[in-house]
This record gives sequence, structure tokens and C-alpha cells, in this order.
Amino acid sequence: MAEKKQSFMVGAAILTVSTLVVKLLGLLFSVPLANFISEAGMSYFYTAYDIFAIFLMLSTAGLPIAVSRMVGTACSQGRQKEADRVFSVAFWLFFGLGLAGCLVMFFFSRPIARLMGNPGAAHAIMALSPTLFFISIMSALRGYFQGRSNMVPTAVSQTIEAVTKVIIGVGLALYMISRYDSDAWAAVGAIVGVSISAGLGTIYLTAYKLRQNRRDRQREQSGEAPEFAVDLGVSRREMLTSLIRFAVPITLGSCFLSLLDTVDAAILMERLQNAAGMTLLQAESLRGVLGHARKFFDLPGAFVIPISTSLLPALSGALGAGDSKSAERIGALSLQVTLLIAVPAAVGMSLFAQPICGLLLAGRPSTAASTAPLLAMLGPAIAFNGTLYTTNAILQAYGHPVIPVRNMAIGGLAKLLISYLLIGVPQINVMGSAISTVASYGLIMVLNFISVHRVAAGFSSAMRSVPAILLSAGVMGAVSFGLYKLLCMAISPRLAVLPAILLAVAVYALCAVRTKAITYELVTMLPKGDRLARLLRVRES
Repeated sequence: MAEKKQSFMVGAAILTVSTLVVKLLGLLFSVPLANFISEAGMSYFYTAYDIFAIFLMLSTAGLPIAVSRMVGTACSQGRQKEADRVFSVAFWLFFGLGLAGCLVMFFFSRPIARLMGNPGAAHAIMALSPTLFFISIMSALRGYFQGRSNMVPTAVSQTIEAVTKVIIGVGLALYMISRYDSDAWAAVGAIVGVSISAGLGTIYLTAYKLRQNRRDRQREQSGEAPEFAVDLGVSRREMLTSLIRFAVPITLGSCFLSLLDTVDAAILMERLQNAAGMTLLQAESLRGVLGHARKFFDLPGAFVIPISTSLLPALSGALGAGDSKSAERIGALSLQVTLLIAVPAAVGMSLFAQPICGLLLAGRPSTAASTAPLLAMLGPAIAFNGTLYTTNAILQAYGHPVIPVRNMAIGGLAKLLISYLLIGVPQINVMGSAISTVASYGLIMVLNFISVHRVAAGFSSAMRSVPAILLSAGVMGAVSFGLYKLLCMAISPRLAVLPAILLAVAVYALCAVRTKAITYELVTMLPKGDRLARLLRVRES
């Protein structure tokens, strides 16, 4: 039987559900840690993750995108053998890069921690190093399956990682803190759970790939897949060159953002101590608080990142087949969906930052009170950051991977300058980092939209929905916040926020349909779209 391909929106829906589950499980991982590990102990955890992010981006940022694009293009043109050879080349490249990064993190953990101004994070960095190797392998496998428009392996492997991370990571952290009464070792225990969960995800994806190989051979032998016979004779060296040529600009751009966060964290520690007059312990505590805010800030990505992940192979396949109209339609719809999700998420996070932090950090009220203003300030950046993923994918699919790098570099340099100036002001201190994040993401978003308009003007049609989206988000915020204030007269703010958020979702959906921010074409592209359109009473215009 011929292999069935998932449509762009079906693939995005699958990844959205799995990423949402992963994010919720991530809360079950990070929230307990934040409630029984001190801010200073959590600073070791977040410092290790900042270092890990740099090596991760070097190993996996651009290459999975390049693999997905090349595999998607080859499959759309019936060159399955070429797609398999792309994976083979990429796998061994990922293997080497992941192993090298793992060894560097492990053996140079102490000097890296000292360089970050947080020497207590050395063991946490060491414990996280195996994760880099496992994720490198998973990235090659996920890029291959995504290129074949099959998002199921990625979704399942992410869920396996999330579930086992919660069970093992939180369990080890609790064991360490009860056995050694040390926040630093509790952070190490949590990170060991992360490494083990990444290993289990790798095992699943490897087994899925072996099973896929058997299915492909059966289809080829049965004659049900004649495209397997197509082979243009592209050498492995040529494929490696194409992978690297496309991946390097994306990797540099992604590494730049990760390096930016790391440098920003180092600036934070230095300026808090030398300019704002704080002690090392006070600086570590504020670093931990900022880490909590950034963790909650990342939550809406569960809905946005899958769009860009599914978008790239779909766009590459349409462009490879010479179907520019389909490419523009897919890109415009992806931008519209991104805005539909990111704008209300930004409004909601800003309005409900205080009760959200109070709920998630119930065990540490003082930490929640310090985190809430940072999260409220970061709220608008959710909308800017959401569009970043989608516009980057569009530019990359159209063969312009350097443009996002340039735009991110401009925004990144602006962030460092603003951070340096503001963090050193005692009255602003850590808030300066949040302000610089909003400013830099806003600048990158504007530059990306200008670039997309120049590359493919057809995508600009998505911008026509912006007024309706803003109006819907405004009504949502006013109604839900009004209910929240009323409920606070009777119950705790931590509990009042839950029905307020549920009402916000319902009001926004109703307003988006009424203002036609949600269109019939968009809804029918979703799984069970016709039924959903009838339920929402969305009609074809």
C-alpha cells in the first residue's frame, strides 16, 4: 500500500497536540523544581541549559531544517533514494557533531561555569552533556521524517522524553535533596533525568526508522512505489556540501540567538554585581527568577513552533514541484494561524502574569511576586517571537537562509546594548533584560516581515486579518480580566485565573469567528475541518 502523506495543517495539528502535551509535562517537571529548589539552585539549572543551548544549536539548529527541506523536495519529485541518501549523510554528520559537543561540555564544564560567572553550575553542565549527543541523533531522524511529511515520530518521541523526564528527573531531584540537603545536587539530579529521557527518545526514533526501512523495502519489491527506482546519481559529497551550504547560515543565526541569551545572562550577573551593587547570592537569585519568567514565556511556543516545523517541508515540496500558488497559499495561511495564536497569548500572559506565577510558584510566594513583573513585561514578545519562527521558515524555504541571520544579528546587538545600559541601573536591574528581549524581538519581527514581503508578496494577504485579530484579543482581554477581578472577591487569585483563562479562550474563538479572523479555508484544512466549521458556524465566503 502506498505511503499516505499528511497535509501541512494535519502535520501541524499533530505536532501542536504533542508539543502542548510536552509543555504541560514540562510544567510538571519545572514547577516542582522551582517550588522546592532555591532561586540560587535553579540558577545552576538555567545556566547549564544556557550553555547546552549553544552547543545544541551548533550541532542541530540548521541541519535538521536542511534535511527536512532536501528530503521534502526529493520526495515531492519522486526521488526517494535520494531522500534516503540525504538522511545517511546527515546522520553521520550529526553523530560526529553531537559527540564532539558532548565531550566539550563534559570535560570543560568547570571553566565554562566560571566563564558564566556561576561556578556552582559545573556539575549541572556535566550532567547535561549526554543530552547533546542524543538530541543530535534525534534531530537527524526527526528532520528525515518531517521531510516525508510524517510528524508522528517527532510527536511520539517528544512525548516519551517529556513523560520520562518528569518521572526520572523530579524523582532524582527529590532523592538528592532528601539525601544530601543540597539545592545544587538536586539540580544535577533533575538534569540527569533530562539526559536519560533524551536517550529513551533516541531509542524510539531509531526503532521507528528501522521499521520504516523494512516497509520501504517491501513497497519497492512489490512495485507499489516506482519512485524508489529514481536516482539522479547525486554523490554523498555533493549532498554534504548542499546540507552544509544551506545549514550554516541557519545555524549561525540560531547560535547567535542562543549565544545572545548566554551573553545576556553573563551581562546580567556582571552588571548586577558591579554596577547595581548586588552580592553574588542576590545576583544568582535574580538570575533564577528571570529563568522562571523565561520558562513561562516559552509556553505558547507549543502552539506556534509546530507550524514552522510543518511549513518548511510543505513549502519546499510545493516550490520543488513548481506550484508557486500552493506555496503562497500555504505560507499565507501559516502566517495567519501564527498571528491567531501568538497575539491573544501575548495579551493573556501580560494580563494574568501575577496569578499565573502565583499558581505555578505557589510554594514560593516571594519568588512568584518577583517573577510576575518580568513575565508581564515579556508578554508582548510572545507575539513577536511567534512570527519569528514562521517567517524564518518561509525565507528558508524560498532559499534565503542568510536573511533571517542578518535580521537576528541586528536585533541581537540591540538587545545586548539595551541590557547593558538598563541592568546596571539599580532601580531597573533584572527588568532590563526583559525590556531588551521585547525590543529585540519586535525589531526582528519588523525586519522579517519586510523581507518576506520582498521575497513573496503573496504572503502579505495574511496581514489583512491583523485588525480583526487585535480586536478579538482586546475583547477577550477585557471580558476575561473583568471576570477574574470579580472572582477575586470570592476566591483566591490563584484559583480565579483558571475560569478566567477558559472564558478567554471561548470569547476569543467567538470574536475571531464573528470578525472573520478565522476563515472557512483555514478551518477546513484542520483535521475534521468540515465538522469543526459547522460547530463554529464558519461559512464559506
